[in-house]
Amino acid sequence: MKHICGMLVSEQVSNCVDILEKAAPSDRPRPSPGKRSILMLMGVLALASCFDQVLLPDVATDGRLTVTNDEEALAERLSYVEEDIPIDPPSSASPALFSGAAAPPTASSVKLTLVAELTPPNVDGQVVQATAISPPRRFTFAVSYNTAGSPFVGAVDYVINPFGLTPRLISSVAFSDSDVSAVGLDDDWFYAAQATGASTFATPAAIERLAVGSSGILLENNDRFDLTSFAATSVLAVGAVVYVTTGDNGHLYALDASDMTTLGQYPLTDARWVAHDADNGRIVVVQGTPGRISVFQEGVFPGGSMNLLDEFPFTGANVPQSKSTVEVLGGKAFIAGGPDGVLVMCLDNGLIVGSVPRPDPAALGLDPSVVVTNAVTVDEDLMFISNGEAGVYVAAGDADFASTPCAAPLNITMLGHLRFDDLQSVNHVDYENKRLLIAAGLGGLKIVRINVN
Repeated sequence: MKHICGMLVSEQVSNCVDILEKAAPSDRPRPSPGKRSILMLMGVLALASCFDQVLLPDVATDGRLTVTNDEEALAERLSYVEEDIPIDPPSSASPALFSGAAAPPTASSVKLTLVAELTPPNVDGQVVQATAISPPRRFTFAVSYNTAGSPFVGAVDYVINPFGLTPRLISSVAFSDSDVSAVGLDDDWFYAAQATGASTFATPAAIERLAVGSSGILLENNDRFDLTSFAATSVLAVGAVVYVTTGDNGHLYALDASDMTTLGQYPLTDARWVAHDADNGRIVVVQGTPGRISVFQEGVFPGGSMNLLDEFPFTGANVPQSKSTVEVLGGKAFIAGGPDGVLVMCLDNGLIVGSVPRPDPAALGLDPSVVVTNAVTVDEDLMFISNGEAGVYVAAGDADFASTPCAAPLNITMLGHLRFDDLQSVNHVDYENKRLLIAAGLGGLKIVRINVN
């Protein structure tokens, strides 16, 4: 059994105070009402700081979900590596200078160290593949998993301490009837964007949430809600609102985080990823076939709809049923455009201010269908790009991406290709706080520390 600090209410603390009072010697004076209130407050603070109030079973299941909170057992999937990762220099497969004419940084100025590797879980006898990573939140993050084709089988791993030397896998949940395309976190829940085989749903797209604490995932009180389309493709928690995208003939949904009721929804075909422009109060969605960026006002739901501010086309994201992420920094959208590589768009006017072509499949000896730019992540002046079976590439701007004017052309230099011995097709990357998180398909999760001279 694992100990976790549960939701504490005044009645529980009051009961504890009552027990302590009854156990006290009969000649000891009882506390006054004022002192009793102070005792109760101290009890809440004390109980909230320790994680021994609610016992979580090592394994719990309801037949459809199986939650594992046995960290010792889960540790068998986690290995600590502390191994330098070479950056192969640019070649004909990855031109050295993609735009601009600034003096390029050198690969030697960036040192990468593989900190840890997490192998994928086995669900109902099938090894699942890592699909996406939630943005780290309060020193935690989650990894989603699915299967290619049938059946619908997936999982979510919950990892703490990603920025330390020893990240820990403390909890995992397996879904016997659902793929998980993406996962989001807030302070109390994680949200799984799913394609489900449940016969009770009109369409496979669904969003499911499970309670999560600092020591694990709770099976109780989970909720699942059906959506339109074949799959939910991304999910993002922003304050008290959960934004979810669904694919073909789908929508952007805004759900109330307290009860998952729909605050607003907007029809969007082939919606692939949702991102938050926190500096400007905007919600940004990338769509495919054809490539478009739709920009909405954050937190505004007129008549149960949403306030669409702008829609901008771009060349790319034209492979059906493919992933294309978007990340926003400095008012600019960094878009994974599939065969067209990375495009950087100013969200004020839709102007493309920078680009990074995908690697040349022929030069790599790979089929073009497996070399697609499906995710991009940026922080400060570094950019990491996942290109499917071509792996992860790293590029650099000549200035912090957040500080450059929105419409100013960007100088972006390719530093090279990250070399992993056993890296499978890369599905997602997330970079912040000098940590690169890589969802590497059947290669699981890689956690990489970045040092920049």
